[in-house]
Amino acid sequence: MTLQLATADRRVDRSEDLRGTRKSRSVYEALKRQIIVGDLTPDCAITEQALAQEFGCSQSTVREALLTLQEDGLVVRRGYRGTFVTETSDEEAGIMLRLRLNIEQAAIGKIVGNVSEAVLCQLRDLASLHDERRLQRNAFGVAETDIDFHILLLRAAEMPLLEPTLQRTLLHLHRFIVTHHQYRMDWAKDPEASHTALIDAIGNGDRAKADGLIVQHVGTHLAGIDHYIAETVFAAAGGTHAPDQV
Repeated sequence: MTLQLATADRRVDRSEDLRGTRKSRSVYEALKRQIIVGDLTPDCAITEQALAQEFGCSQSTVREALLTLQEDGLVVRRGYRGTFVTETSDEEAGIMLRLRLNIEQAAIGKIVGNVSEAVLCQLRDLASLHDERRLQRNAFGVAETDIDFHILLLRAAEMPLLEPTLQRTLLHLHRFIVTHHQYRMDWAKDPEASHTALIDAIGNGDRAKADGLIVQHVGTHLAGIDHYIAETVFAAAGGTHAPDQV
């Protein structure tokens, strides 16, 4: 009897842990969205107590969410001074763009003509969802599906050590573009170097075309940017065009 009660107690504890984890994830996703679209900026004060009241949860739940955001590089915790949203510099954005291109070209080289139909179907589903969110002008949704699409490409290439690097690079590049162009987004109806065009080239085993498309895609699918950023950030990446579309 005692053993049965102890087992029941452990089940209750695990259930509470799962609820706490789900709530922390919910807080994390909400804060990430606010950071990506620029509603939370480096100038905003972030306190665990205020967030706990806003989300109706404990400070420990908020703390867990903030720690995950810190792992993403979206916030930095400075002891008693509090938590602050990070900011991507022009130089960092240029470096990340080159890094992203190097990783994705390597991945494309491995999977062209060597990817299953099941993976191609998953990529097509993500491409359709991305296009749907672009038509809705959902900047955060576009960022999320674009990240998922390119991470799936990398997984198909079986390069797991590079996944955290690409994940963070994609996240911060999307934030850089969106936050630098709030209310000035150039939403393209039919980007030439679309996800669908890239999938077709991969499926057809056309490596040269796929490589050319990934270069163009990395440089052009994001957003209309101002002249200063085009000249000082993305043009310096070498071999890519300045991003001009979502």
